[in-house]
Amino acid sequence: MFKSGRILLSAIAACFCIQIAASKSYKCSVINEAGFCFLENVVIDGVQSIQTLDLPRHPILLIKSGAIPNFSKEIYSHLPGVRLLHVYNNTVIRKLLIASSNLSEINVQRNGLLEFDVEPVENRDLKTLTVVHNAITTVPKNIRYLEGLEKLYLYNNSIEYVDLELFTNATQLKVLSLYDNRIKTLDSKQGLRFPSLQTLSLSKNKLVYIPYFFEAFPVLNAISLRKNPWNCQWLESAMAHINQKAIQIARKDATCRDRWVGDICCYKTVLDFLYYLRQEDARQDRNQLLQMAQQNQELKHLLERLSESVHKLEERGK
Repeated sequence: MFKSGRILLSAIAACFCIQIAASKSYKCSVINEAGFCFLENVVIDGVQSIQTLDLPRHPILLIKSGAIPNFSKEIYSHLPGVRLLHVYNNTVIRKLLIASSNLSEINVQRNGLLEFDVEPVENRDLKTLTVVHNAITTVPKNIRYLEGLEKLYLYNNSIEYVDLELFTNATQLKVLSLYDNRIKTLDSKQGLRFPSLQTLSLSKNKLVYIPYFFEAFPVLNAISLRKNPWNCQWLESAMAHINQKAIQIARKDATCRDRWVGDICCYKTVLDFLYYLRQEDARQDRNQLLQMAQQNQELKHLLERLSESVHKLEERGK
């Protein structure tokens, strides 16, 4: 009886010790002049490690190394005093959820990140989101819930398609950086406007044109366009608009094997042929209309002369 009781107590004590041992407390290895608290070898790889997680209550955290395969919603509850969260280079992340929290900035880069999503809850606290030098291929539809965004950096990824409508709830968005991806299509629609967007970075993609470019960005003052296979006709019109609005072009194309428009290279495509064809059709239609108008005018004069002649004959008959 007493022996079994001692065994039970020993088992409970062992479990308690294991639980204590499993608890992991991280401290700042250094706090630099900018106020960043550096954390190293941060490993969060399961429910238990999240439950026992103890992170510094410092306003600016920079996780320098470690492994967080699934950066889930539960982790945010351990960041109550944090406002800026940076997760850099040697910290492996495969999935990331942008959860509703008090964070005003999240910056993840060079983590091997494959996908990220956003909690479908209105979020006006997050002002800057940086997901760069990673391997994401899509922009999540739930990004529309980040209504307080002012700066969005998604450069150096593998994104192929972007629906601009996803960003329209972020009415204060000032910077949208999408350069160095594989974007073939910027989807948009008539009437879509970004009233605060000042900087648009699109270099090093596969874009042919930007839909509704002339009306969508009323306060744009800087744009990057280099290293895209732009349609020449569209680029000519865009350059005229850029020059008229005094929009600054950040960096130029270094070489061009087809045709220059200003300092940006463009390529003659089927779209150019169709454009010229439409122009020629329009010119021919215009000439036909002018010719018909002239013929109508001549016919009118002829009828007037005939009417006058008939009137004179009638007068003589009287």
